[in-house]
Amino acid sequence: MALSGTPHEHDVSYAPARGPVLLLSCMDPRLLDEVVQFMTHDNLTNRYDHVVLAGAALGALGGNQPKYAHWRQTFFDHLGAACELHQITDVYIIEHRGCGAYSKVFKVASEFGESPQEQKDEAECHRVYVEQLAAEIKIWGQEHDVALQVKGFLMDLRGKVSLIKHRPRTRA
Repeated sequence: MALSGTPHEHDVSYAPARGPVLLLSCMDPRLLDEVVQFMTHDNLTNRYDHVVLAGAALGALGGNQPKYAHWRQTFFDHLGAACELHQITDVYIIEHRGCGAYSKVFKVASEFGESPQEQKDEAECHRVYVEQLAAEIKIWGQEHDVALQVKGFLMDLRGKVSLIKHRPRTRA
């Protein structure tokens, strides 16, 4: 883990949010300082609401399981309150490598290893759920007349953050 105050080489291939942000991250205590540091890196100090759910995007989707379906409603209720109270313009979703919620709570994946292929598979797993949640956020925004930009990120266990790039949709 990085020491507090230690700068990371974060992905800078995207334009950071200019307005208030709703941040969704996982509950993993190993990365709390790194999440705050990343938000500071994007010049968002004191300009974001923070929702914490095990599994981040997957948790906000209710783990795609009936047992956790109420988590989805909780996330969208909070998004609505944040839009009303703070005029949120962007949603940041920070996933992280080695997330126990994916393997132990929601059981959508086994624990990923460190080989290049396992890391690629892990990143792809996170991308799928970030894109699924991003699509639902966009629909929610349209239904509530709120234009929201959604960005997904993947943090490694040292705090380095990369943008999760969306796959282009192919036409059938």
